[in-house]
Amino acid sequence: MNKALLGKWNWCFAIESEALWKQAISHKYGVEEGGWCTRDVSGRHGVGLWKAIRKEWLGMYNSLAYRVGSGRRVRFGKDKWCGDEPLCESFPSLFAISLAKVVWVSDVWNPDGVGDGWTPIFSRMLNDWEIEMVEQFMLKIQAFRVQREDEDKVVWTVSRSGVFSVKSLYSILEPGSSALFPYDSIWRAYVPPTVAFFAWEASWGKILILEQLQRRGYSLANRYFLCLSKAETVDHLLLHCVKTRALWNFLFSLFGVAWVLFGSVKETLLG
Repeated sequence: MNKALLGKWNWCFAIESEALWKQAISHKYGVEEGGWCTRDVSGRHGVGLWKAIRKEWLGMYNSLAYRVGSGRRVRFGKDKWCGDEPLCESFPSLFAISLAKVVWVSDVWNPDGVGDGWTPIFSRMLNDWEIEMVEQFMLKIQAFRVQREDEDKVVWTVSRSGVFSVKSLYSILEPGSSALFPYDSIWRAYVPPTVAFFAWEASWGKILILEQLQRRGYSLANRYFLCLSKAETVDHLLLHCVKTRALWNFLFSLFGVAWVLFGSVKETLLG
């Protein structure tokens, strides 16, 4: 099999695997209206990996915007699709009297299907002092049009391209210091993926240790079982325990180098 054909086969397999993975997750947890993400995971069983991932959706939601196509998957008042904030935040008083609180963009775009134009409906007659606000409202949404033959798209506003990247997510998680994260030492090192993922978890202080169980509300004594002198933290377990330091010193002696370990796993990888 030539390399070009092998590359295409791997690419198709990756796409099919991703599609099957999305289908399995969606089938297990269900999806919210619009289909952009799954529903909240409320069960207490299982490893909780997707539950932890799903919790980050609200934090990422502020960095998402929507590019309207057909308008069938974008909420008219509550999604960010025509500016830097949703219409419910730009025009809260109009949103309060609007009958379009829980409708899709397509429902407000000429629902009769004759011609093109926006047709928002309010629950009462407008007062004189509200006319100017309605004019501003209409000017804002008239800059956008629904294209019924196109698909709605989600845009990652943190990057210039609008495409999600792990690097841009780091810039949100650690503002001003994302460049100091040791991603080269983790993801570009010639190590098995499981080792790289463990290093990534350790750098964020998220590996499963007694300290993490305490943070989750478990009442227990926190002592590292190898030394019984210090609390079981990520940095103590991997760097500063006397048993661990003996392994580090043995490793350094094999290469004939002298090395001073830093205070944290992240600083050590950066060093």
